[in-house]
Amino acid sequence: MTDRLPYKGAHVNKDNGETDQQRKTRPRIIDVGLVDLKVLSGLGWAAVEETNKPPSLFRHGGIPCRLERNDEGIPILRQLTPDRLRHEVARRAVWCKGKSHAKPPMDVVRDMLATPEPPLPILTRITEIPVFAPDGTLQTEQGYHPASKTLYAPQGGFTVAAIPVNPTSEEIEKAKTLILDELLFDFPFAGDGGRAHAVSLFLLPFVRSLISGPTPLHLIESPTPGSGKGLLADVLLSPAVGSRTVVMAQAKDGDEWRKRITAFLMKAPEVILIDNVTIPLDSGELSAALTTGYWSDRLLGKSQMVSDIPVRCVWVTTANNPVMSTEIARRTIRIRLEPDSAKPWTHTDFKHQHLREWAKAHRQELVHAGLTISKAWIVSGKPHWTKSQRLGSFEEWSGTMGGILESIGISGFLSDLDAFYEVSDIETATLELFVQAWWEMISLE
Repeated sequence: MTDRLPYKGAHVNKDNGETDQQRKTRPRIIDVGLVDLKVLSGLGWAAVEETNKPPSLFRHGGIPCRLERNDEGIPILRQLTPDRLRHEVARRAVWCKGKSHAKPPMDVVRDMLATPEPPLPILTRITEIPVFAPDGTLQTEQGYHPASKTLYAPQGGFTVAAIPVNPTSEEIEKAKTLILDELLFDFPFAGDGGRAHAVSLFLLPFVRSLISGPTPLHLIESPTPGSGKGLLADVLLSPAVGSRTVVMAQAKDGDEWRKRITAFLMKAPEVILIDNVTIPLDSGELSAALTTGYWSDRLLGKSQMVSDIPVRCVWVTTANNPVMSTEIARRTIRIRLEPDSAKPWTHTDFKHQHLREWAKAHRQELVHAGLTISKAWIVSGKPHWTKSQRLGSFEEWSGTMGGILESIGISGFLSDLDAFYEVSDIETATLELFVQAWWEMISLE
């Protein structure tokens, strides 16, 4: 059986000694003397549902998870193991046997974890800034948002000034100037394409929920070390993502790639950064992750399969003159830096000598700029890119990001794909050399 425990209070209902609010909030009593496992498991989940407000327990990738904070205070997801779930239900209900207190039985806890589609809100990602929901509304309230399945958890008292309902041309131009003439001013982009893709990467976290499909790998590359690739990645991502950039080392084989991708996606990251690629980037597993909406795999060290981990992160990698397989290259856009010196790290003549610190100090303004530009595009009807060129498998991303850039007068989007494929796609280049050599050979006969 179940009942309710009365709470003590000053103002009580004369009928049963409780206020209405106390009646609604008192915890369940669950009698473990019941022998029906199905009933006990259901009562346990009912207690969780009643007390999970605001939610701290979620489903992510079909797996029950708990919201925790690491040593730096950053919110993270941890899978609900039997011990963790027992900890939760022991505090969300009063368990007893007859008139004596009892512990939640482990067979009940394990049965709860075996429940298909447990009654928990679905979480796809955790954000540190307001973001736009799929319907275009801006989520400014802290906490969980069912419309986008995101959790807004700002750190360190971070706030953003109100975003204009209908941004004016002056407000849009101010936002654009802050990004181009302050944040990105000193980076030696190799043409309009690199600059356009950098702005696109900066804006993507704000509007990611507006894109239901996948987004490509953003490659930040240069011909030499010390060109500012890591700095550019940091200042483009940190305003929107804050402390939630997840750095993943390049794997050496398919099995290692698969395990790392699964482990990192289970964290509900905003960004996955594959930093400093030094060997040819060739992975069928990464290729699949870049073009899927949901990732399936076996959890590391367990026989348990997960089949619906949402892939809602932004993908970024950095490298010097990278070589890629055809499958990776066609899923990639590049942001190429070409410094005018063989030793770019010796330069000191910059608009902002300490750009990371400047970006951190002006984070509120940068987030406001990104949200203002995105809002202006939304209220104008979300016009998609007018040009016919699209990146295959990323048509929705192409139309959205190209449309936003076009609306603020930034050109060059997807303009350098052919040049990029020519130098990065090792498989196609090798095949072309083979065909050329074969043709020359038969021509001599």
